[in-house]
Parts: sequence; C-alpha cells; structure tokens
Amino acid sequence: MDESATPPASTSTALPVLPTPAPHQPPSAGQRPQSEPPAGSQAHNGQQSELAISQYTAKLPKLRLNILELTHPGASRFLAAVNASNVLAESVRTVLRLLYQPPSSSLSSSSSSSSSSSSALKDSTTAIIPTTRSVTLFLEDMSGVAYTKGSDLDDDHKEIHFSLSYIASIKRAPDGAAKDKDITGTYEITGVLVHELVHCFQYNGHGTCPGGLIEGIADWVRLKANLGAPHWRRDSLPARWDQGYEKTAYFLEWLETRFGEGSVRRMNAALRTERYDKDRFWQGLFAAEVESLWEDYKKASGAKE
Repeated sequence: MDESATPPASTSTALPVLPTPAPHQPPSAGQRPQSEPPAGSQAHNGQQSELAISQYTAKLPKLRLNILELTHPGASRFLAAVNASNVLAESVRTVLRLLYQPPSSSLSSSSSSSSSSSSALKDSTTAIIPTTRSVTLFLEDMSGVAYTKGSDLDDDHKEIHFSLSYIASIKRAPDGAAKDKDITGTYEITGVLVHELVHCFQYNGHGTCPGGLIEGIADWVRLKANLGAPHWRRDSLPARWDQGYEKTAYFLEWLETRFGEGSVRRMNAALRTERYDKDRFWQGLFAAEVESLWEDYKKASGAKE
C-alpha cells in the first residue's frame, strides 16, 4: 500500500520539506480504508518548530473542492451543511494543533534546567510537520465513507475522496454533542474530514506501522476535536488494542490520561524517525509492553468485551 517518495531537503528556514504521508488506497465495497502515511527524518530546535507551526497554520496548503456529480442529493446536502473553504481550513488547523502543537507551557518556558531542556528537545521533535502542498476534496458517488491518497503525479498533493451517498444518508449529531440538534450533517461531515486530513499529515514508521494504530490516531484526533461519530461506544471494548478507528482511539485517550498530554503526539513523532518495532516502540515511549497497557486499560475502563 505504501507508495511514498522522499523529496529533496528544503532550503527554507521556516518550514522543513519532509516526505509526506503515503497514499490511502480506495476501499473495497463494505470496508473502511486503511492509510499508511510515511515518515521523514529531519530535526529542528524548539524555536524553529514553534515558528514552523505558526507559519504553517497561517499559510495552509492549497485547498480545493471537486464535486463530481453536482445533481447528487449528497452534493446539495454538503453545500447546505458547511462552508467548504472554512471547514477545510479549520479542520487542517485542528489536525496540526492536536498532532503537532506542543503544550503552550513548554513553548513559553524560559527555564534553563536540564529537565526543561530535555522537555523542549522532545517537544521540538514532535513539532516537525510533513509538507503537504495541497489537499483536494473529491465528492463522488461511491461505496463506503471516505479514503485518502496521494495524487498519481506527486504524493505531496493529497486527495480525499468522500462518498456523496454517505453524505446524503447522514441523520444527525450524537446526543450530548456540541451540535446535538444538528440535522444538516455538519457535525458528521466535519468529523469525517478531520479524520481523513490526519492521513494527510501523520507519520507511519516508513510504512511499517499497523493500520489499526494509524486509523486509531486519526479517530483520536477526531475524538479530541469533540467530533465523535454517533455510532461510537466507549463501553464497547474490542478484543485487541489495534482494532483501529474509535476502538483504538479510546485506548489512546486513556494513554494521554495516564502518561500525560502529548503522548499521542510523541507516538507520531517516533513513527517519523523509525520503523515500527512493537517492543521497542512501546517500551521506549511508555516503559511497558502494549499488551500490559491494554490490560490496564480494560481494568480501568470497566468496559465489556
């Protein structure tokens, strides 16, 4: 599935040119797609990283919309539910903020202690953002929900393919959500876009990271953005930690609670520089095997399998 390419290093001091995530392959009927974005290898200091984030969020990649069937009921539903320009731009900013922005306290810290220096170094490495030059949203009549891939000519240009039939079928936001009275589809459309945009900006251990973790990180960002889907159930525990999507997202949320804010961001950063090795990855980040962490999560959640 991985078709990544490594572009030349940038001469810009504002934002490093890094390899961008690998393409998402189109899903087969009835299946949700897996995506595996690739990793880069450059490092910047904390000041450069903070500058990179602020400039990247101010100067977004080129954003495009391509409606392949304007008369489809899903097309009118989409156009009535969201302002395409606003929802794409704000969703990109949401992804970058949750996946790359270090806590404000670490960015503003002026302490010269060794612990603060170590924390600043960690934060600087988690703030290195892949360069995605453009994102084109295709609305088309297809099965499934959505998938993301690199363009055929240049993987720095991403394509999100979103099902018009699915958009037309959206009913309402979940009970208790910020927009629980929304019946236009705005909530779910935005949630799907945030999920897919994560695949435009995340790393994947040079194509070796399990698909369940890749998809779990994408849904974790969606969860953190308060955009969880109506069918998600926190009390429904899967058999494995890497089942993906919201099942893994809730596990990642628990890791953030236990090990502190930025745990998922550090996971993404680790997938930038190294191939995924299960034991080394989890032991290096959390000093524990993932199976042990999963057992602790199950006990803490009290959820039923």
